[in-house]
Amino acid sequence: MSGLILFAFAATHFLNHAVGLYSLETMHRVQAWRVAITRSWPGSIVLLLALLTHAGLALYKLARRRTLRMPWWETLQIAIALAIPFLLLPHIVNTRVANWVYHVNDTYLYELYRLWPDRADTQILLLLLVWTHSCFGLHYWLRLADGYRAVAPILLLLAVAIPALAIAGFVVAGRETTEIMSDPEALAGLQARSRWPNAADNAAMADLRDWVRIGFAGLLAAAAAIYFRRRRRGKEGMAGHVGDGQARAGPVSISYLDGPTVSAAADATLLETSRANGVPHASLCGGRGRCGTCRVEIETVLGALPPPDPVERAALVSIEAAENVRLACQIRPKSSMSVRVLLRPDELSLRPIEFFEVKDVAAAHVRAIESDTQVEISARNAPALNDWLRAKIGHGNTIDDLVFPGYELLGARIEYLLDRPAVALAYLRSRQPISLFILPTVQNCAVAVSDQRNGYNVLGWSNARHVYFAVSDLPRVDLERLEDLFEAMTESGLEDLQPTITGAGAS
Repeated sequence: MSGLILFAFAATHFLNHAVGLYSLETMHRVQAWRVAITRSWPGSIVLLLALLTHAGLALYKLARRRTLRMPWWETLQIAIALAIPFLLLPHIVNTRVANWVYHVNDTYLYELYRLWPDRADTQILLLLLVWTHSCFGLHYWLRLADGYRAVAPILLLLAVAIPALAIAGFVVAGRETTEIMSDPEALAGLQARSRWPNAADNAAMADLRDWVRIGFAGLLAAAAAIYFRRRRRGKEGMAGHVGDGQARAGPVSISYLDGPTVSAAADATLLETSRANGVPHASLCGGRGRCGTCRVEIETVLGALPPPDPVERAALVSIEAAENVRLACQIRPKSSMSVRVLLRPDELSLRPIEFFEVKDVAAAHVRAIESDTQVEISARNAPALNDWLRAKIGHGNTIDDLVFPGYELLGARIEYLLDRPAVALAYLRSRQPISLFILPTVQNCAVAVSDQRNGYNVLGWSNARHVYFAVSDLPRVDLERLEDLFEAMTESGLEDLQPTITGAGAS
């Protein structure tokens, strides 16, 4: 919530900059509407609490980390976040503090004259850092939400257009202000109206700008010291540790199926243990317990595993996870265990347990029916269909053999099942739609699913190359007939029918 409040403030502030492309007068008029809210007592309190909460939580989470190994996007977001206060806090001193303490009327004209052109580059850098950090946060928060993929192009356009227009408006207004203030009478009038700070006030604000930078640097250093201290104690705790009311008699080992066996630092999450030891482990939300992509299957555990907290419980309930599935970003192992990582970032493929979560394929089928998007390309023109599939997924075979008696092939589309691209073929039988999802198999995968979800039958099977899911409200016998037809068909026509990350992502 604090991030959304700060983003709303930044977005309206930057849009106010953009109005400078039209006129300085309109720029000031819009600013008057904004400050009526943002500088009221309620607005000021909300903004201050949001800023303190957002920065405080960031430093707290940094101090609580067990490893600095993380995805590149998370590293970049944190680096930008740590750079922003060194530019933002002095700007706050020059505006809010100058207004409250020294009673300066810090209008746009006042601030533009003080910034342009000597400090313009610093302000533009601050704008870009704040906007980039905000957009990173919003993207990695929303990208798992229903419908986000559909509006993502529009949001990307806004993400580029708003800072571009803001910078352009700032430059145009800054140049115009400099030209106007070249008249000594106009400058004298501005100084009188704005209650221009005297030499002593300017010196005091300069000192305050230095102190706020030093203060934040001190907090950052304290967070770093806590991090390194916790990391050192964590290594020491591998030999013995007591925490959360449960004894840790010796080193806790984590054995990854199809992976290494490693020692876990005391009080580290399983995700942090994976990252610290170079074990590929997906986490789309960066370990916040939101996406569920870091979930693991607990094969064996020596001792009791702490129960899920409310955040983890909510995520597990939302994906209808089995009892032995937990979020790696939320559990802090106190006993040795063996686990299976269900989603790896280098493969973007799911481990066998995920194939039994039929709700995802059923939901994808329902979305396609209700939104009338069963096909992205019609099958009536076979060459065009094959060209389209070749461009999307990079296969080089035809799909003529996928037409069966009694099953009318309508076309194909690309679906995303838990962020994994999949080919979806659309059929009709007795005028009822069937979605057939085809995914590349994984090692040692054997799928046999016969289930029902919200009135839709789901049938899943696999062979050496592919995993199939057929979904329809037709009787199960019709789906079993389709399975028999596929089993009888040679695999040559489907040999390369699996999405690549590049091809699917480009869609």
